[in-house]
Amino acid sequence: MKKMLLALSFVSFSVLAAVDADQLLKKADDIRNPGESFQMKVTVHSSGEAEDSEFEVYLKGKDKTLVKTLLPRRDRGRNMLMLEENMWVFIPNLKREVRVSLAQKLTGQTANGDISRMRWHGDYDAQLVKEDDKFYELSLSAKKKGLTYDKLRLWVNKKNNQPVKANYLTVTGKKLKEAVFGEYKEIAGGTRPTKILIKDAINPKDTSLLTITEMMTKDLPDSLFVRENLQ
Repeated sequence: MKKMLLALSFVSFSVLAAVDADQLLKKADDIRNPGESFQMKVTVHSSGEAEDSEFEVYLKGKDKTLVKTLLPRRDRGRNMLMLEENMWVFIPNLKREVRVSLAQKLTGQTANGDISRMRWHGDYDAQLVKEDDKFYELSLSAKKKGLTYDKLRLWVNKKNNQPVKANYLTVTGKKLKEAVFGEYKEIAGGTRPTKILIKDAINPKDTSLLTITEMMTKDLPDSLFVRENLQ
């Protein structure tokens, strides 16, 4: 009996070892992101918020992002710029920019990094920890400081490499939020999730629904991603 259990354990380990977790993470990223350079429009509906938020987002690679706030009107002009792990927000009534973090709240359960730094590959070390008939389960650990989350637990569909769900964790592994990726549609040259529901871990009724209403690949010049463009 012990020999059988050891044999089964060895087979299970061999199957897990045969899957390249880093490449699996890259495939999931490539589904969420249409290319190295693209722009999108995102609306965020948060429970407890009177108005929805809307953002126009320009992304180049994983370390250059310009976010323009369109709605609500009172926040228009409150634009953000991310360069590597550094981020600034322009405060219109102060007429100056202020340093913020990727982990800082944007609106509801949405953090700044949830729309400005959408790529996980390259930022996180990936390890395959479990799999069943339907899903691969990956454990992601941040390679550097200053990212939106220290750790993630990601579920990927085995049939098509689509990300299904992610738990956002602290450095000690405590669950902060849960994100569910859904409503896959043909957009920007691929089948991609157009809705992301983010739930608070303590109060699951405290949610933010991110909806990608537009997405297109576009060559964006480096000159777009400068602090002068925050105003």
